[in-house]
This record gives sequence, C-alpha cells and structure tokens, in this order.
Amino acid sequence: MSQKILVADDEEAVRKLVSRALVAPAYEVVGAEDGAAALEMARTASPDLIILDLSMPRMDGWKVLQELRTGARTRTIPVIMLTGCAQPGTEVEGLESGADDFIAKPFQPDDLRAHVLSALRRSRTDLAASPLTRLPGTPSIEAEVTRRIAEDRHFALHYADLDHFKAYNDHYGFARGDEVIRATAGVIEAALRPLQDAFLGHVGGDDFVFLTRPEDAASASQRIVTVFDQKAVTFYEAVDLARGWVETADRQGRIQRLSLLTLSIGIVSSRQRLMDHYARAVSLAAEMKSYCKARNDGRLSRFAFDRRRDDVH
Repeated sequence: MSQKILVADDEEAVRKLVSRALVAPAYEVVGAEDGAAALEMARTASPDLIILDLSMPRMDGWKVLQELRTGARTRTIPVIMLTGCAQPGTEVEGLESGADDFIAKPFQPDDLRAHVLSALRRSRTDLAASPLTRLPGTPSIEAEVTRRIAEDRHFALHYADLDHFKAYNDHYGFARGDEVIRATAGVIEAALRPLQDAFLGHVGGDDFVFLTRPEDAASASQRIVTVFDQKAVTFYEAVDLARGWVETADRQGRIQRLSLLTLSIGIVSSRQRLMDHYARAVSLAAEMKSYCKARNDGRLSRFAFDRRRDDVH
C-alpha cells in the first residue's frame, strides 16, 4: 500500500520536483499551494508525512506546524520542513516546535528520499500508530498518560467503545465496519480539536482512549455522543434503520436481533481518583466504560463519570 505524502509549497516547481522524486507505487504525493490549504488537507486526507515549506501565503509554515501539533489526529504526523533560510537557529527553533527534520533548498532527489524514508520509519517505530485511523496506538497513549502523571497535571481519561459493533460487522462486513471506526475517530477528533491539551489514541478495534482537561470532560463527551448518534444513521441501509435492529447468527447458528450502533464512554478524572500509574488510570476508565455499556438501553449513546473519590491532592 502506498504512503501518502502531503507537499505544501507555494512554488509549483518544488511540488513537481518532490512528486518526481517520490515515485509511485511507494508513495502517493498530494500538493497544497498555501498554508491554509495544507492544514485542511492534513486534517481530512490523513497523510503519512508532510513536507512543509516555511514561507507560504495565507498561513506560513510555522503557524501550520503549530496547528498540526495541537490537533488530536495531526499531532503525530511526521513533518519535514523545507527552507531556503540560512539564519542561525532556524533549525533548532523548528525542532523545538515539533518538526521532525529539515531539508534545505535546493535539494537533491536522493537526499529527499532518504529523509522521507527515515522519517516514516521513525514514525512507525515510535508511535505504533493504528494503520486504520492513523491515530497513536497503545505505546503512545501510555507515554502520554505517564507524562501527565509525572508532570503532576490533572487530566480526565475517557475510554470509548462502540456497542453492538460485532453485530454490525457480521451483518455488513469488515469493510463497512472499518468505515464506521474511521468515522468514529473523526467524530471524536472534531470534538477535541478546539480544546487545549487534548489527546486522542486508538487502542485497537472499536476502542478509543482520549484525554482532556477535567473541566472539558463533560462538554467534550456530550458533543461526541450527540454527533455520533447523528452520524450513525448514515451507517445503515434504510430497512435496518427503519426497524431499529439488525439480524445476525450466534455461534450456535441461532438468529438474533441486535440494536443499532451506539457509543459508550467511561470517564475518570485525576481530580477525584488517584491515578499514579498508567495501568490504574486505564483500569478505572475501562471499569466506567463497562458500567456505561451495561446501562445503555440501545437507543442513544451515553457517557458515565466515576463519581467515587480517593484522597488526592
């Protein structure tokens, strides 16, 4: 499968040079001629890597990089900065701002290919990103939670899980199921995008973990379950949607009628529960997710807070 490379540069000649250097079938190269377009494509096209010029109209490369690193779905995309600027400190500033590498203009095609291959390799190794959603996987989720604990920063951990997803997969097939998972990731990411200090990861399958500030937890989850229920009607054929259930066979071959997809989210806050280790934080959130799923009546998505209190500072 080819890897998608987004090239953001206002010079058409540079975009063409990159396209010629990164030949198919290994790479699919898409271009943006200004910073604003690059940011929008990064959010919608889910590129594997971005080659970003520093100087562009509408939004320069520094601003684009800043926005990428604050987006839940874009923060982990590797970014190689293109620059013709030889001012001292430019590269250091870029690396400190979240860039993964720098290439100076003019560049040789072989040099570009080596930088791209290296950045993609590091991304796969370091992030263990989900190939389906391009979101950070379990190692990155653990690292993010551990970092917040070490920095003594309060956070809310949300564990989200689709209800009746197996029945959907059995009824409509895995390809349609993958579309639902990607759509769910999009719903969560859109709700988190305006928030400060939010993080979204994909545990695997239909399970997602995301972090917010405690004060943002309720509004974020309310937005997610509301938008998901609005979106869920598009996942079904009209006949299934009208009757409100799908038919699937159990392991003994007996036909079952199961409710349509909903989303359950369990939430735990470090302001109320002692979360001094990643395993404890996830365990508490998973417990709340299970509680939420058990109370779900199959009509609407819902979320549940852990209201218990430990002796926390």
